[in-house]
Amino acid sequence: MNELNAPELRRYMDPSLDSMLMDCTAAVDLIHMQALQDIEQEWAKPTQAQRQKLEALQKEDNQTKFLELSQEVRHYGYLQLDPCTCDYPEPGCGAVLSVGNDEISCCITLPDNQTQEIIFQMSRVKCWKVTFLGTLLDVDGPQRTLNQNLELRFQYSEDSHWQWFVIYTKQAFLLSSCLKKMISEKTVKLAAENPEMQIEVPEQGKSKKCHIQQSQKDSSRFPPRKSKIEIAKADCVFGTIKEEDL
Repeated sequence: MNELNAPELRRYMDPSLDSMLMDCTAAVDLIHMQALQDIEQEWAKPTQAQRQKLEALQKEDNQTKFLELSQEVRHYGYLQLDPCTCDYPEPGCGAVLSVGNDEISCCITLPDNQTQEIIFQMSRVKCWKVTFLGTLLDVDGPQRTLNQNLELRFQYSEDSHWQWFVIYTKQAFLLSSCLKKMISEKTVKLAAENPEMQIEVPEQGKSKKCHIQQSQKDSSRFPPRKSKIEIAKADCVFGTIKEEDL
């Protein structure tokens, strides 16, 4: 069991869904195991005070309180991808992505080696697509590995404009799956909170109006990049995401 990694344990992207499993002892054991692993791997990033409280609760073997406090930890329940590169604020910048809780957290290494965190709310993502760019040969001593060269680009709304953000990562399909899952979970959650709300699913190749009203605000600014950006007309957040884009 200790060899299981985080993606194999959690099958959802919304950490608040943990609360639905607290009555199941086996589920609590698994969630607790993953929380410990996430903190050890530094996927979840507790403050020093939170870490001390978590260590005390761990010594007391109080899993319920441990998980309640974990919900307050930054990036708890997020999936962190391998280091990659992106085109913001200019092409070739290194980045580490953490995905979960209806957002994409992107820690970017700037050309001067300083870091900047940009948070993209899924309510502002219009669409995305994965593109195969070719095959790269990685040489590590005597080992030679062929890796797919992939990119995922998504269209994001900032200041009433739509602009593209490009991520170059071999985990592009995993990232795409996470984005799709976050949207699905958000839709189900909104429907559960508003039973009378009607949700229209866009037909193939045809966009319809969406009745879901998003009130979540972006928690970070997305200043203009140095390279040229593409502008598109605003549309419903979920209206143009198609199966073939994944």
